[in-house]
Amino acid sequence: MRAVVIGSGIGGLLTASFLAKNGYEVTVLEKSPRIGGRFANLPYGGFGLSTGAFHMLPHGEDGPLAYLLKLLGAKVQIVNSNPKSMIFYEGKTFHYREGWKYLSITEKAKATKLLLDIKRGKLPVDDPEMSGREWIREKIGDNEFVDLFIKSFLGWADSVLDVPAGELAREIKAALKWGGPGLVKGGCKALTGELARIVRENGGKILTRKKAVEVDADSKKVITADGEEFPYDVLISNIGIKETVELIGREHFDRDYLKRVDSLKPSEGIKYNVALKGGPRIGNTVVFTLDTERINGYNEPSSLSSELAKEGYTLIMLHHALQSRNVKAEQKKGIEDIYRIFPNLDEEGKILLIQTYLDGNPVNRVASGQVVEGFPVEDVYVVGDAYKLPGGIEVEGIALGVMRTLEKLGLGSFSEWYL
Repeated sequence: MRAVVIGSGIGGLLTASFLAKNGYEVTVLEKSPRIGGRFANLPYGGFGLSTGAFHMLPHGEDGPLAYLLKLLGAKVQIVNSNPKSMIFYEGKTFHYREGWKYLSITEKAKATKLLLDIKRGKLPVDDPEMSGREWIREKIGDNEFVDLFIKSFLGWADSVLDVPAGELAREIKAALKWGGPGLVKGGCKALTGELARIVRENGGKILTRKKAVEVDADSKKVITADGEEFPYDVLISNIGIKETVELIGREHFDRDYLKRVDSLKPSEGIKYNVALKGGPRIGNTVVFTLDTERINGYNEPSSLSSELAKEGYTLIMLHHALQSRNVKAEQKKGIEDIYRIFPNLDEEGKILLIQTYLDGNPVNRVASGQVVEGFPVEDVYVVGDAYKLPGGIEVEGIALGVMRTLEKLGLGSFSEWYL
């Protein structure tokens, strides 16, 4: 069986690894000169930045992505964060558990009951119009601290400031079930590089600078920009649902499906890479920033992998969800927030690089809370950040989507992982 995988992002490489290990003749086509997509390392001024992600997995060594890596026998070291998270609020940084003091006795009781209900699977009705933050206010009360925390969490985890109530409940359920985040030793490339090794070790090929420009679904072949043709029995697309539709041709899809695809919205954001003099500041954790105007959170990947920072420095990565299309104004507000968090930045370090993710290079091609099940072309499957199952944060959602795809191909059963 011949499998062609378009795109070497984490979804494409994960699927390709399982296919190769199960005897498929795998060819991965990657348009860029490097592999990994938005889960790769980016060398910059002696630092190991990332092309997209924060060198971090939302559920560390206990989530769905780590589980798939274990099934593959991937040699990747993931270290769970301790503490699971911290909070920056009113100019102070503290352990997330201390946040309970900002709730009244009644609000604490309501929050505790809500968490127990979610853990037991008592979730709100799926309604795309039902705001997650509004649902939390209805359940707990109009508490500013709680709303700011949810806003910060969503901005950091999903690069949006709100999601449907059903999605938020599942993301909370995932955190209760699988725990908090963890850093990847060596950064993103340690993970995608290991997946690439597994593909090649099992006879697969990864071809860079090979841009797919057309998919002939009738004769089952992918045509690249240089005119080369790659026949397939199974086609895996890691480049997005809309992009896959365009490769095949919109005339092959009915009006209702195209309407659903066209309605999908991406998530967009800005990432700031900051160098600070000295050793680790917060360690292996994530800080949710509540009373900032734009920044939603930050982490410190060099606290686990010192090679990601130049000697004598530590690397901080901050992120915020875009609130407008005025990128310059958004960046200005983000920088003001950085000085609010690190008031002595000019003496202690500097901003290395600002990365903006929008248009053709968003944070996610499809924002959390939107899922289009079942690609309507035979033997074609979409994976990646355009196919994240409910409750799956970032790469964990990608892993859940890969699980569903593997099930469709008869390569496993993963129902216990679905939220």
